[in-house]
Amino acid sequence: MSTGSVRADAPSTPAAVDEATVPAPTGTWRLQLGQFSFLVSRKIATVSLVATAGCLILVVAAMGLGSTDHGYREVIEVLRGGGSRSVRLIVLEWRMPRILLGVTLGAALGVAGSIFQAVTRNPLGSPDLIGFTMGAQTGILVVVVLFGGGFVSVSLASLVGGLCVGSLIFVLSFRGGFGGLRLILAGIAISSLLGSFNRWLIVRADPDTAYGALKAVTGTLASADWKVGGPCSVAIVVVILVTLTRSRDLRALELGPDLARSLGAKPDRDRAVLVLLGTALVAFATMAAGPIGFVALLAPHIARILVRSSAAPLYLSGVVGAVMLLGADLVSQTMLESLPVGVVTSSVGGLYFMGLLVNEARTKRKWA
Repeated sequence: MSTGSVRADAPSTPAAVDEATVPAPTGTWRLQLGQFSFLVSRKIATVSLVATAGCLILVVAAMGLGSTDHGYREVIEVLRGGGSRSVRLIVLEWRMPRILLGVTLGAALGVAGSIFQAVTRNPLGSPDLIGFTMGAQTGILVVVVLFGGGFVSVSLASLVGGLCVGSLIFVLSFRGGFGGLRLILAGIAISSLLGSFNRWLIVRADPDTAYGALKAVTGTLASADWKVGGPCSVAIVVVILVTLTRSRDLRALELGPDLARSLGAKPDRDRAVLVLLGTALVAFATMAAGPIGFVALLAPHIARILVRSSAAPLYLSGVVGAVMLLGADLVSQTMLESLPVGVVTSSVGGLYFMGLLVNEARTKRKWA
């Protein structure tokens, strides 16, 4: 009795497909990094490169413009190692940290806004409305009104206040399943309570202290220096890089929890990690410059419009936020007598959403 043998013409096991040989889908590029490959949308990549170039142009413009009358020729001389002592002070100690903070803080707020809007699946889910920014304001007011703290203590208080409120909202939301609506409701409730407490602190203070407190809770880059700006910028860059590695999880969350689970994601865990990263970005931003409104809310909206997509890419949202904040600060210095940048961004944000309302009303009348 003979044993069974394998026929020569029997079908063999299909060989593993080499992803590098598979053509990329239409409208995408395939990037190969060792054993890993990534699909990148051509539209998103192109728009992101153009936005990055625009941000770099704005940085160059900011080097030669400002509230002082020192132009590009003097800036170039300083960068070469020359220039007078006063010009070197203005360029190296005033303008450069201010520009660095404008870029990094704007990027932090843009990325944080994209995170919260994706996690809550709500275009209004930004740190400004959820309550993280209000926590930073409370920390600042407590130190200024009750203890008369200086710049360093105010910065630390804004960081502690933002992190404490963020942690409280995180706990309240996580215990109920960490849904987007629960996160927004918890944030609105905490923000309302803290807003009342903040107004009470200002009302009970003497006029001089109250004026100083109001200035402290208005976001500004005027006091930017290397002592606070350098460490905050490094921390923000690190957190943004970590966040970019979670962009796939963020895209899965935008599809909803059920579909995200079917794709192998863990929605509750991913939301928790992303919210903590977004909270850290907002906390570092408020620590360095105080609360700056509307950048986190507006940057993802603009990013979605630029790529004509329902989702805001993280990197593009960060670049748009950097352009917004640095541009607003430049306008403030050159045209508005160094008005705090938080006032400028809030004004621009209000005008933008008023324009959206007018456009929506026109559209409804057109199709009525």
